[in-house]
Amino acid sequence: MLQGLDNRTVLVTGGAVRLGRAIVEALSAAGAGVVVHAHASRVEADALVAVIRSRGNRAWRVLGALDTPEGVAGVFRDAMAAAGRLDGLVNNAAIFARQSLADSDAASFDAHWRVNALAPMLLTRQFAEAVAAAHPAAAAPVAGVVNLLDQRIAHAPAGCLPYLVSKQALAAFTIAAAKELAPRITINAVAPGAALLPVAASAREPAGAVPLGRHCTPEQVAAAVVFLLSNPSVTGQILYVDGGQHLG
Repeated sequence: MLQGLDNRTVLVTGGAVRLGRAIVEALSAAGAGVVVHAHASRVEADALVAVIRSRGNRAWRVLGALDTPEGVAGVFRDAMAAAGRLDGLVNNAAIFARQSLADSDAASFDAHWRVNALAPMLLTRQFAEAVAAAHPAAAAPVAGVVNLLDQRIAHAPAGCLPYLVSKQALAAFTIAAAKELAPRITINAVAPGAALLPVAASAREPAGAVPLGRHCTPEQVAAAVVFLLSNPSVTGQILYVDGGQHLG
């Protein structure tokens, strides 16, 4: 039964840099072995794995794109082969582009859908199959999934429609899958506020009002992920870590 992360193993997609790195670091500090997935950030992933191993903790690196079902299947297969088993899944990898409806086309909707929504759904399906095979008689949570959303799903601001639709689809999936995969697996989501500046200047935008007076940090978002993976009594929840931004 889930309770803490000691001796558990968690796959984190997009885990080499930025928010993903903070999540990997927090999971490792909590006692979990971590499988760090990367696509373009191979060098950073290798460096992170080396740092974690130097501390005496377990870590592995897997590579692959998540924009096709075949790529998703390959990432999961390689993660299982590297670590031997998975007890947790954090769907963090995502793409973002500032596009209004007028600026969007079929390709932009498809690209956001594939990485931000479909890939987490397919990974969760494969993860659930693996957990069921390993724990066929489980009558209580033995594994957990956390999906990374965005506080913007609460108030749907203009200017990032393909991205927003993909994240809202993942939010709906989180709740529906939590009911379907209980009691063996908990499924929750974290919806962060503005924690880091986007890498591309073109993706930067006003962060909006923060009722609590301060923006969240990557470490605070990561702490929420650790909590949700550790608690066997929480499922189907979307936890906003945004200083109250989702309140509008």
